[in-house]
Amino acid sequence: MGSQKAPDQTMSQLMIPPPEKRVRRRHSGVNINNRAPTNLNVSLDVLEHIFSYFPIKNAVRMGLLCTRLKKSWLYNRNFYFGRDFARGRVRGEIINIVSRIFSVHRGETIRCLRLYIEPAGVETIVECWIKKAIDKHLEELDLDFSLGLSPFKLSAEFLDIESLTVLKLCFCELDLDLPLNLNGLRFLGTLALRNVSLTEELIENLFGYCMNLEVLELILCDRINLLNIFAEDHRRFKVLKVGECEDIFRIDIYAPTLCSFYYCGNVSYIHFYSSTLQLKDAVLHFMPTRGYLLHLHMRNVILNLVHVTVLTMNSTFLEGLCSNTVDGELREMQFSLWNLKEFQLFMEGGSYCNPFDIVSFLKNCPRVEKIFIDFGDFSFECGYYWELHAKRKFEQCRPLFNHLKVIKLKGFKFQHRELELLNFFLGRATFLETLTLVTPRNINRRRCGPELRMYEQYFNSWRASPNANVTICGPSNDKCNSPVHPKNWY
Repeated sequence: MGSQKAPDQTMSQLMIPPPEKRVRRRHSGVNINNRAPTNLNVSLDVLEHIFSYFPIKNAVRMGLLCTRLKKSWLYNRNFYFGRDFARGRVRGEIINIVSRIFSVHRGETIRCLRLYIEPAGVETIVECWIKKAIDKHLEELDLDFSLGLSPFKLSAEFLDIESLTVLKLCFCELDLDLPLNLNGLRFLGTLALRNVSLTEELIENLFGYCMNLEVLELILCDRINLLNIFAEDHRRFKVLKVGECEDIFRIDIYAPTLCSFYYCGNVSYIHFYSSTLQLKDAVLHFMPTRGYLLHLHMRNVILNLVHVTVLTMNSTFLEGLCSNTVDGELREMQFSLWNLKEFQLFMEGGSYCNPFDIVSFLKNCPRVEKIFIDFGDFSFECGYYWELHAKRKFEQCRPLFNHLKVIKLKGFKFQHRELELLNFFLGRATFLETLTLVTPRNINRRRCGPELRMYEQYFNSWRASPNANVTICGPSNDKCNSPVHPKNWY
């Protein structure tokens, strides 16, 4: 009995940091003695079952609250040994803890195995952990070997798991080029590959194996030039995310059930060969290019977004949609996004967007309800094109935004072109409810207080909606409306 107690105490010490000094809480306005007693008639068996779903570190901590639950972590289902767990620990300590937990685990199920470790020299140990988790009906496998100097070679046997529904791999080498009978991947719902070398054959084979795939994420992957998404027979495939796969120059999509498409990378030719009726959500972030901007690439994409309700793009993509010369005449692109409800734009250096480019796009979105623009460090440098062409068109453009309720401009520096754009929106949003201007961090709002109050008076005089609430705040006080799409999504 004594030999068993010592390892349990050692495990608690390893898994839990030293306790912090307790601070007595003061309850203002509440008499804790008058609280109604709370009776939670929950059996210890039920609590033990609940604790089994906690991350292993939390399960050990919770087990210290009750002697009966002290060993509940031995039946834990979520083996989370990711970045949070590895922080502050050397590799040898991680190996000892993880090996110990696997050796004493008494549960019949391990739902999730998440690893973050440098695998060089301990490949056999890591493979042993994965095998043990597979034998206990593993559902989610998340392997991050980004600390290594070379990719971790993952053989097909570790993927042939019938219970697997989520697979996330970082800095791994997959051997799937040859046709293999991987029945285990047929129930896979989410596949996320980061920093993995891909081939066209590998992607084709994966879609052949994963008939129930719902989400595919390809982040920082290389070697592949043509990405073919053959998902015509995949009735559950809904989300495709491609981020900074620098070798890709073309994406062909055959996915009639696709609902969300996220892309960040070089200017690529993206073509939808199937219906985009279900596509409601899109992020398009094209990296700035020094060469000639291929307008056709952007225009081909936007024509397939007619059913999208939430759209995020950057200024490079928007620049590809602006007016260009056709037969010696400057012409605007003809399109309409009638279903668009929320639009978010990130302005970036290296692009030549002007206020008319933004307005020219949004006038084709007559039902837009929310507009978010992040100026960042961007400043409008309009030049001769603005003075000779765009400024006149901007002043003559008079669409009404009768559905627009929310405007939020981040990085607003009160520059002349920014104020012109704001004046345009305020004068044409007849039912606007909220305008939020978030200033850069380097603006001293106390020093600029009188000037800000003067601007508020201008804004109130510009607005077509008398009920519009105008708020000017810094980044730390930004508590107002937030867009659906975060700036960093991978």
